[in-house]
Amino acid sequence: MNQHHIEVSVSRDKFKNNISHIRNIVKPSQLCVVMKANAYGHGLESLAPTAIAAGADYIGICTNPEATIIRILGSDAAKKIKLLRLRMALPEELNESIDSLNIEEQIGSIEAAKYVSEAGVKRGKKIPVHINIDTGMGRSGFFSNQIEELKLICGLPGINIVGIMTHFASSDGQDLDFTHKQIEDFYKARQVLNNYVDHNVLTHTHNSAATVRVNNEGNRLVRVGAACYGVRTSQDFQNPPELEPVMSVKTRIAQVREVPSGKTIGYGSLFTTQRDSLIASLPVGFGEGYPRALFNKGIVLIKGHPCPVVGRVSLNIITVDITDVPEPVRWGDEAVLIGTQGNKEITFEELADKFASVHTEINLMAGFMNQISYV
Repeated sequence: MNQHHIEVSVSRDKFKNNISHIRNIVKPSQLCVVMKANAYGHGLESLAPTAIAAGADYIGICTNPEATIIRILGSDAAKKIKLLRLRMALPEELNESIDSLNIEEQIGSIEAAKYVSEAGVKRGKKIPVHINIDTGMGRSGFFSNQIEELKLICGLPGINIVGIMTHFASSDGQDLDFTHKQIEDFYKARQVLNNYVDHNVLTHTHNSAATVRVNNEGNRLVRVGAACYGVRTSQDFQNPPELEPVMSVKTRIAQVREVPSGKTIGYGSLFTTQRDSLIASLPVGFGEGYPRALFNKGIVLIKGHPCPVVGRVSLNIITVDITDVPEPVRWGDEAVLIGTQGNKEITFEELADKFASVHTEINLMAGFMNQISYV
């Protein structure tokens, strides 16, 4: 049955074009298209074949179910595509993935390295792993000065070190000094390991923001998530214009009301009309993924005009002040929550900035909570 009250649309063509453009930026490095969290809410099962066809060398995932979705797509390419886990795995995940999913695991501790090595020895094969060096992200991995521990891992019999990596903490910020310090610390550790790993080991540091902004020299792989979907993680830099957002979110006008001055709107009476107003009710709320934190902050495009969200965001309704829209607004008219209408655009980043969040939070909510149409 069709979902009439909200339309979440994802463009496969734009996704493919974004990946192709990124490939041209990073050549000759390989490209890992990050598709964790259901491809950032865009739909892993539907977009993974597009990523593979566009030339992804790796797909970045976090969970075994994500890996399974890709492996059972049916094509030889999906069965063979390299998968990189972008967090540390739990023991139970490793037991399953080593036997059936062929995931290249991220290793950031002696304990995990020995566990994977023993599992490889037991099965008579070496498990491909990427050593994670923590240069400032602070979440996991070996510190860059833990050289003896890193050397020990290089000698374990049941693992095959195919990559050495780090992750940037602030490559999307205004100041890139800390990012350059991370690069410096990473390559000091990487240099020490040259005598203990194969020369073909993949070195990878760059995420989306760094790929767009920072010289990629020295990397043989980049891990790009947000940029593949045409979005960015902060307003402190701009993506190339070739990278277009692939998701749009639209709804329709459920009711238009004349509301006198001095009336309150929504739960908690957090908005009071200061004039005789036209207020449109839209049939979406935080139940459809529109962030509750956008009360009295959000913007909606109606007839090509930005209109403010007024009052509390409810479970399934938001209210919008359309008083200043010069054209008549009627029941059933289109309202754009994310995307373009006329010559105006509302981006995920713009809305996320209004409540100190990131585009991913809105992408995920919109994608997870609604049917997606692919065009």
